[in-house]
Amino acid sequence: MQGKQSQFNSDLIILVFIISMIIGFVFPVTAIYAQTNGTITGQVVESETKDLLPGANVMLEGTTFGDATDRYGKFRIPNVTPGNYNLIVRYIGYENYSTDVTVEAGKTTDLNIELIIESFTMDAILVEALAQGQVKALNQQKMSDNIKNVISEEQIKSFPDINSAEVLQRVPGVSISRDQGEGRYINIRGTEARMNSMSINGQTITTPESDRRQVPLDIIPSNQLSYVEIVKAITPDMDGDAIGGAVNLITKSGLDYDRQIFSVTAGAGYNNLMGEPLYQGSLTYANVFGEKRNIGLMVGLSYSQSNMGSDNNEPEWGGEEDVDENEIPWALRNLELRDYQIRRERLGISGTLDFKPSDNSKLFIRGIYNKYNDDEKRRRFRIRPEKGDYVSSTMIEGAEFDRSLKDREQNQNLYSLVAGGEHLLGNWGLDYAFAYSYADEEEPDYYASDFEMDDGADITLDLSNTDLPQYTITSLESGYEFNTANYELAEIEVANNKTSNRDITGLLNLKFPFLLGQNQSELKFGGKFLLKEKDQEISSTLYSWEGEEAVLLSQLYGDFEDMNFMDGAYKIGKTQDPQKVRDFVKANKNGDLVGEENIETNAEDYQAAEDVFAFYGQSTTYFDKFMLLFGARYEITKIDYTGYEVQWDVDGDYVGTTTATNSKNWNHFLPDIHLKYEATPNTNIRAAFTSGLARPSFYDLVPYKLVFHEDEEMEIGNPELEPTTAYNFDLLAEHFFQGIGILSGGFFYKSLDKIIYPFTYEQPDDDPRYPGYQTFQSIQGETGSLYGFEINWQQRLSFLSGFWNGFGVFINYTFAKSSATVGERVDVDLPGQAGNVGNAAINYQKYGFTAQVAVNFRDSYLETLGEDEGLDIYFDNHVQWDITASQLIFGGFRIFAQVNNISNAIQRYLCY
Repeated sequence: MQGKQSQFNSDLIILVFIISMIIGFVFPVTAIYAQTNGTITGQVVESETKDLLPGANVMLEGTTFGDATDRYGKFRIPNVTPGNYNLIVRYIGYENYSTDVTVEAGKTTDLNIELIIESFTMDAILVEALAQGQVKALNQQKMSDNIKNVISEEQIKSFPDINSAEVLQRVPGVSISRDQGEGRYINIRGTEARMNSMSINGQTITTPESDRRQVPLDIIPSNQLSYVEIVKAITPDMDGDAIGGAVNLITKSGLDYDRQIFSVTAGAGYNNLMGEPLYQGSLTYANVFGEKRNIGLMVGLSYSQSNMGSDNNEPEWGGEEDVDENEIPWALRNLELRDYQIRRERLGISGTLDFKPSDNSKLFIRGIYNKYNDDEKRRRFRIRPEKGDYVSSTMIEGAEFDRSLKDREQNQNLYSLVAGGEHLLGNWGLDYAFAYSYADEEEPDYYASDFEMDDGADITLDLSNTDLPQYTITSLESGYEFNTANYELAEIEVANNKTSNRDITGLLNLKFPFLLGQNQSELKFGGKFLLKEKDQEISSTLYSWEGEEAVLLSQLYGDFEDMNFMDGAYKIGKTQDPQKVRDFVKANKNGDLVGEENIETNAEDYQAAEDVFAFYGQSTTYFDKFMLLFGARYEITKIDYTGYEVQWDVDGDYVGTTTATNSKNWNHFLPDIHLKYEATPNTNIRAAFTSGLARPSFYDLVPYKLVFHEDEEMEIGNPELEPTTAYNFDLLAEHFFQGIGILSGGFFYKSLDKIIYPFTYEQPDDDPRYPGYQTFQSIQGETGSLYGFEINWQQRLSFLSGFWNGFGVFINYTFAKSSATVGERVDVDLPGQAGNVGNAAINYQKYGFTAQVAVNFRDSYLETLGEDEGLDIYFDNHVQWDITASQLIFGGFRIFAQVNNISNAIQRYLCY
């Protein structure tokens, strides 16, 4: 503890020294200039529509003085020496604007600037909404001080992406993991989802899930978003838990418009696999009120319903012994055939209320509510060679068969409410916010029923295709395993599960402009606290039948039967009916159906408290064509966890449950440096050195144990885990086409320490308590590296003539390679790191018509680390094609069509 305190003190001294040096130099200098210099302010809009233009480059010619307009088109240039200047405004796709400005000492000059679309782009497609949105996003990206990508609302709508995760897969370097074909988590530049931060409107949001730290982005519909920022090189004023990157989802604001906005979208579709309909719709209302038109209101509502499903086979491979005690190193242990029938509903409500009492003050309240319901029926037919005797790798005596049904509805809720303000106090800028975020996940009525075949079967395996292993029963009559009268009730589980999460956040930032010589500069410093509480409670009862006559599957099966599973590769047959199982339990649970508490779930209960306190200082200076930003952040983390140890003896009898607690403190010093060189007005070269961390997943830190002495197996938490840390190096060149587009390319390198892996291994044979026990645990690796490059080309082909200038291209590609050390294993891939990731699309927009054909691809990546390479589990590569099209009919009415995954891409696990 003394060593940690010493490290804390040394890091704190360094940060205080940096901030003190900046402040000590700034205040004497700025005190002189504040009285003698002037300020230029203003707003930049589009001349015809009066749309606000964020990201405009506003500069005083021949000086380093300038600013980029904010999301409301506003700019402010302080500390300008009195005199006459030529002010220039540049914006991609628009004609350059210039005007003479006279600055007087101690006074503010206010300008209203209107930009005109360049004539050659006007004839092409800039007047279309998609192009205008793309222009705004590119300008914001161009003017940013750090490396980031911006996705506009219009570009979001150009792809058939139903949730926020799928929106992000179109960004260079971003890949996603999927559940039932829908995107859920994101990986940025080869880093797993845990290493990336998520926020809404700049404020941290909590996750509804029990074990993970990352937010499942399928809960947030894409049509709630105004635009998205993906920061790949963070600055000190941002949360430090972003090794891969930071995602900020921006919802719409009434002050984004200068007029009333009302839009409605409605659509219906069809799921080909399930033969079921899909529905989606959204509504947005925004307006500006008040005599000064300084009150902005926005309300958004979205809803979608998907009836979907999948056919899934899961072979389990591993080592076994044959009847002569010979080792079979690679045997088929189990084969599960799973049919999923799923109904998913998403409801999103968002609202913002903005009030500007003056040009120097703004107050806001922003709220968002998302509800996600996942109603799932999973029917499983399982062939279990491991329960029999292996005569050889392909001949098994006494293999067992069973059928199960999981019937559950999972409900996730996410609330976020933020209140804050932004004020200009003289030359000081002040902003603050307080946020409350709550999320929960409930499975209020979970049923799982299992039936076992009444006789073992001798089987012969065909393993020539390991993706689709086949079996043949040799000891029973043909079709025996499909006769529902041959299955007896084994067990029914009824459970109620709930996880709740609560975050309270407060932050305050101060910034002050100053002159370093004649170079415009800004000092910024502030602090933040995040108080987090997390709780999980699982209540489960196991029911078994103790009546004289066995309960047969033939008594409870329904109308489901699949004899053409996975396009004829397998047969499933009939399974139990969900409602009949529920009715059976209710009718018999006080009689021959006897229930007892499922003790095993005690190990899943836990309580956690995590408090993070952070403060930072940074300085930004503009030297002619150079920009330098440097500073540091200090984060203090305090955690308290309570978990439970559950054990069974060598006879399989329950021993007991004990409580275990753990507390820890972490302190991290995070320095950052950013350089930007404006080679031409439309070309930037950027370099960055940044540092970040990724805290362990919640459940990994819980001091729980689940020990089965009879089977010599256990699953345990790891309260000794520490955050993964990284130093990141980035180099990027980007050129923005005046005809709307970007060409960029860059390299990145990350040096990581204390990497965390989910790991399956055996305890040492000389372990006094658990000798040779098979163990699943997340473990702390050692050091690792991650490097790669990305390229990005997006362009409207407006330089072509006639029909052809409506075309555009959208192409990006990222390569990543990683290497890490974990125990005795070296050169191990990082979890979530895919080698090749990319997108390609051809789009057309003209005459009110838009269409796009897009492909997204991703290489395989490591999911779970095994004891050796042969036991590693990977997600296989994924290639998916999508099509979208729409046509403006009249006024603001537009019809659209979207086709998702026309290539019928599958999700696949594999071992190497």
